[in-house]
Amino acid sequence: MEVRDASSPRAISPAPEERRAFLTPGPRPSAPSVGIVRVPGGHEAIGTTTTDDEIIIEIGDPHRVGDGLSKHIEYKVTYWTDAEAYGGKGSSGCVTRRYSDFEWLSKQLEANCDGVIIPVIPSKTILHMDDPSSRGIERRRTGLAMFAARVAAHPLMRKSQDLLAFLTQDPKTWANRVPWHERGVLSDSVSSVTSWLSTLNTSDISSLTSSMSVDAMRENQQHVEIVDYVSTLKNRMDKLVAATSALQKHGMHTVKAYEDFNGCLELLATQEEKALKVFEPSSKGVAWKRMSDLFVALIPAQREASETMRSEFLDSLEEMNGLCAATMAAFEARKRIVDHYNRVSSSIGRIEAKLSTMGIPEPGPKREEKQRIELAASDLRIERTQTHERYERCCANMEHELIWFHTELALVLGRALKAHVAAQGAAAGKISRVQDAHFSDIKALLASAPDMFASSS
Repeated sequence: MEVRDASSPRAISPAPEERRAFLTPGPRPSAPSVGIVRVPGGHEAIGTTTTDDEIIIEIGDPHRVGDGLSKHIEYKVTYWTDAEAYGGKGSSGCVTRRYSDFEWLSKQLEANCDGVIIPVIPSKTILHMDDPSSRGIERRRTGLAMFAARVAAHPLMRKSQDLLAFLTQDPKTWANRVPWHERGVLSDSVSSVTSWLSTLNTSDISSLTSSMSVDAMRENQQHVEIVDYVSTLKNRMDKLVAATSALQKHGMHTVKAYEDFNGCLELLATQEEKALKVFEPSSKGVAWKRMSDLFVALIPAQREASETMRSEFLDSLEEMNGLCAATMAAFEARKRIVDHYNRVSSSIGRIEAKLSTMGIPEPGPKREEKQRIELAASDLRIERTQTHERYERCCANMEHELIWFHTELALVLGRALKAHVAAQGAAAGKISRVQDAHFSDIKALLASAPDMFASSS
């Protein structure tokens, strides 16, 4: 499974006459540009997966759309696939989507892909960014490209109807889609039954309900321990990311301090040159220029060390911290299924308690009411069965996902730590060599006072 992203930004959205050309997919890329994307194995045993299902997605061309308060950034989203759902062999298409559309897709996948760890999208920034060529927009585009990569590569998520809508719907249809927050776990029938139950006078059945056994669902102890482990890991990753980020920023602050200090040395060197013209030619001064040369040589090495810390270590830490957050979100989604099952079971218990108080009423309003209650109970039992099937599917999927989670975590962090140690060692050696090359001359220079301050014989 491949995903390709294009990073060339556009300052403005395409003009109307250019839109058709702008939204015309180019030739299918032969290789992904976001790197290798590893996905969980084992899902193939649940459903058929063939190479025809593969999708290549490209995220690129950020451009500004609208004016005033409606101004926002859109991204060009292009896909290529042979999947029948998209039109069969050689199918392709192109749409534009904004950040909130990616949020919608993420929420929909979370609601409908039971037990799957949904990849995170880059977080919403507080500061408004509307410059398509800015560094912040490029980082967001890269993050969205990686999100699309993982979705497209996953054997379950890439078959999602929500992904199909995201990639293919025209602007008018897309604008009228159902918001994710209106597509919850409850079906319409269960929502109406729940609303109806709230109108019942339950004072006469509360004692019966409390005495009846409710078919409650509880997670096994192993899952509880796994959730606790990942939660603890997430907290520690938060602290590690914060500490590494602070260290990386400290390195950049050090570069700035070196630059400021070197500026002062250069000013002193200029003044020294003027002073030496006044004093005797044999006067040596204190050679501020040599001190300046030292810091000029140190600045690139220090900057490289700081930038390498981000590229070789901090970026990977943030990626794995996001993976931990996505795993916790999958746990929360599983918990919502369990909670929903228990709510439905509780509602069934209330209805059964109500029915037990009604006996066998004579033909008329009472019998009609009992029939309505029995129909409601039947709907809820169907919902409970479907929810239990969702839970079993969630458990089966999550088993594969958690194996992949631990493998991915160990692989990425191990590789990042190795690269970080090597990079920091190389940077430290470079800084040390720079210092050694300059300190010997400076020490010799400062070993005795300048001629002008030497005591007269």
